[in-house]
Amino acid sequence: MAPKKHWLRQPLSWQRGGAVALVVLVIVAAAALVLDAGETGEVAAVADRLERQGREPAELVAETGRAARIVLLSDVHGLAGPKRVAAAAIRDLAEGPGLDAVVLEVPSSEQPWIDAYLARREEDASALLARPTAVHEAEGQARAYLEIYREVRRVNAEVGAARRIRVIAADVDDWPPPEGAAPQDVATRYASRAEHMLTRMDEEILSIMPEARLLVFVDGYMALRGGFGELRLAGGASRRVTWLGDLLRQRSGPDARTVLIDAGGTTGTVERLPRYRGTRLHRPLGRELDGPAGTRVTDAFEAVADPVLELSSPGLRLEILPVGYTLDDVADGYIYLEGGR
Repeated sequence: MAPKKHWLRQPLSWQRGGAVALVVLVIVAAAALVLDAGETGEVAAVADRLERQGREPAELVAETGRAARIVLLSDVHGLAGPKRVAAAAIRDLAEGPGLDAVVLEVPSSEQPWIDAYLARREEDASALLARPTAVHEAEGQARAYLEIYREVRRVNAEVGAARRIRVIAADVDDWPPPEGAAPQDVATRYASRAEHMLTRMDEEILSIMPEARLLVFVDGYMALRGGFGELRLAGGASRRVTWLGDLLRQRSGPDARTVLIDAGGTTGTVERLPRYRGTRLHRPLGRELDGPAGTRVTDAFEAVADPVLELSSPGLRLEILPVGYTLDDVADGYIYLEGGR
């Protein structure tokens, strides 16, 4: 007698396994729908405000600049959209409330090359493109970042010497650190950045022009004007991190205001350094809005607790504290950008 062909019985086994898998899939899908519904409900008031009263992103930055001398605008690593908003805001601020300097998250050692680029009679973009950290080349958006410098040049050419805008490279000289840097050295350096940036701003302009109007374009974590960070790297001791926005708020009160750009940065990539990726509002707002919009942060945002996305990768965790904060605890304005554009 020929041996039984056991594979003939596989369809029944597959049917049972497939049925179980289908049930699991249905449960997961239902849970996702419930979660999405909950998220959409949380941001319904925000979506309504953005639809009814939303402004163009650069216009919101200029409006904030009319109410405060120092505007912190958040960058999002790897996305061109925030750089375009910053470039457009430079002109809107210069033509509106005024602008004396643009402060960038660029190593201080790049200052001579930036000054040389701005001082040339004829533009030579190669001078900056040859400086990788000056244009954030590592994040793949060098051309977009270059537009910030170019817009300053264009405005300066129009307003004359008396009203020229300065560009201040404010970051620590060895940031971002090289691959292979000791985790604790990275954590220590990261925790020192806000104080260094504030010192640079003091030395370069605020001690000379206390009433200077500034646009400060930095990573979204550094732009937060409240709370603090708890950074852990490679299982070492945690480091408390103070944000530049918080230092400026303590010093200047309402004269320093933060506008967060929420551009849907990728959250699934493995990061070796702390980088802002947006907020929990972006995904549900994407189902409600058709394009970019900005608004002042009001109590409409209070339904979403702990809104800024925290960072967790192998060997790296950044937690934003205290737990339970809302967006109006850390920002004054909010900009939604669809897909980072």
